[in-house]
Amino acid sequence: MQAAITARLCLTLALLGVLRTAPAAPQTVILYGDDDYAPYSYVENGVFKGMYVDMLRAAATRMPEYQLDLQPRPWKRGLDALEKGQVFGLFPPGRKTERPYVQPYSAMLYRESVVLFCHEAVMRTPRTHFPTDFAGLTVGVNTGFLLSEKLMAPARQGLLRLEAAKGNEANLRKLALRRIDCYASDRGAARHTARQLQDELTSYGFQLHEVLELSSEATYIAYSARNAPAYKAAFIDKMNAALLALRQNGQLARIEAAYLR
Repeated sequence: MQAAITARLCLTLALLGVLRTAPAAPQTVILYGDDDYAPYSYVENGVFKGMYVDMLRAAATRMPEYQLDLQPRPWKRGLDALEKGQVFGLFPPGRKTERPYVQPYSAMLYRESVVLFCHEAVMRTPRTHFPTDFAGLTVGVNTGFLLSEKLMAPARQGLLRLEAAKGNEANLRKLALRRIDCYASDRGAARHTARQLQDELTSYGFQLHEVLELSSEATYIAYSARNAPAYKAAFIDKMNAALLALRQNGQLARIEAAYLR
């Protein structure tokens, strides 16, 4: 009898030891991302992909205690969810003073640049100083695109004419056909679309030429001030550390090059 009791006690203690040492299940963390912002984050054939998506998934491999769930959302809907505290974080906004509902921002993901592309016929005349050398030209912009003051100021003064069209494809076709003289767009987005339209643009005898940079803005993960789970501070610290390590070892640069070549 004593031997049986002792055996049961040993088994119980062994089971308790197993339970104590069993690793905890990873904490699921949901981040929303822009679903229509190629090549940075976008949905293609039902798959969420893009430069920022790859960066965050690479960072997640250094954070085994978390299960990162990246979910695509229309940008305005994502911002609304962030403001209401319905989602923990959203990528990839820049810093905006009019968004007090963001607290905090992550380490920097990337610095996006708005550049001016011009038709080669326009550049046969030397144009080195903006905006004076570009006076009288028509510049295409994307409908709804937030324009820098460097472009808006000369437009208000009548030095330039801005003409909006919906999206990169429409504006690149207009530029190739010389229906606009120049096109102001995010560098990565324009180059990505130009690669997709390469055969068509080549048939027009057109190649994309970057003339100058108008502005640049760093991008981040924005965390909701109104969504504060117990793991928030620890997750943010570990994500920042992972992004910094990937920046230092060159992995983020390799991801950038794969999308922005």
